[in-house]
Amino acid sequence: MFFPPFCVPFCFFLPPFVFFVFLFDSLSLTPHLSVWTSSSGGGGSSKGKDISTIKSLRVLRVLRPLKTIKRLPKLKAVFDCVVNSLKNVLNILIVYLLFMFIFAVVAVQLFKGRFFYCTDESKEFERDCRGEYLVYEGVNEVKAQKREWKKYDFHYDNVAWALLTLFTVSTGEGWPQVLKHSVDATYENRGPSPGYRMEMSIFYVVYFVVFPFFFVNIFVALIIITFQEQGDKMMEDYSLEKNERACIDFAINARPLTRHMPKNKLSFQYRMWEFVVSPPFEYTIMAMIALNTVVLMMKV
Repeated sequence: MFFPPFCVPFCFFLPPFVFFVFLFDSLSLTPHLSVWTSSSGGGGSSKGKDISTIKSLRVLRVLRPLKTIKRLPKLKAVFDCVVNSLKNVLNILIVYLLFMFIFAVVAVQLFKGRFFYCTDESKEFERDCRGEYLVYEGVNEVKAQKREWKKYDFHYDNVAWALLTLFTVSTGEGWPQVLKHSVDATYENRGPSPGYRMEMSIFYVVYFVVFPFFFVNIFVALIIITFQEQGDKMMEDYSLEKNERACIDFAINARPLTRHMPKNKLSFQYRMWEFVVSPPFEYTIMAMIALNTVVLMMKV
């Protein structure tokens, strides 16, 4: 039995799918390795920690079902395409991270130290955010709470937090709240003021155009192109030209147009069918739809 670390240098010469299968097979030896280590004797806390660390690798056994990929040729082809597309996405990912860093630096310059607030909205400065204030929880119920000077969960005080905040905004979850905090931001170490800088919304408009729209579409396009190239390579193995492949695809995907028509032309069913498919009936329906739209627009 060869231990996996001795075989790792040879894995770089294997295809991606074969390498993953080899990795899964190697991970299956982890339970046996932990048993052998525990039975080799010796006490001490250091050996106990080593054994627990090795046993924690058993979680990786959940990857075993992926070995079924090699039994399904079509699924294996899709898996190979995904792995190959990652190579093409790497360059775009570098550009993505570079632009993300640029936007993070700009955000730090615009919003650093401006995402603080007092729990009492009537206080704008930290020096005034002291003592207690009254909170009305009901019609006849009043409660005193302590004033606290806090910072929003997502802010731009440094590049690291700016990157995290921008990534959260790019996911589309919770970004309206971040936008509101940015628009309400005033000066450093000062509380927010509603709608103080509405022009800051332009920053998020540009960010959404560059990242969620532009870069995401590039990633999807690269994966689609990789799938197409993989399909072209498979067709080249059969020595087919581009026009021949197009003819084969058309013959496979072509579907004849069918038109259902009553056979008896003297029947009532045929007369109704002829009336329904006639151009005057079609124009009448379009006119009714247009009139309906106008009526809906005139409603108050």
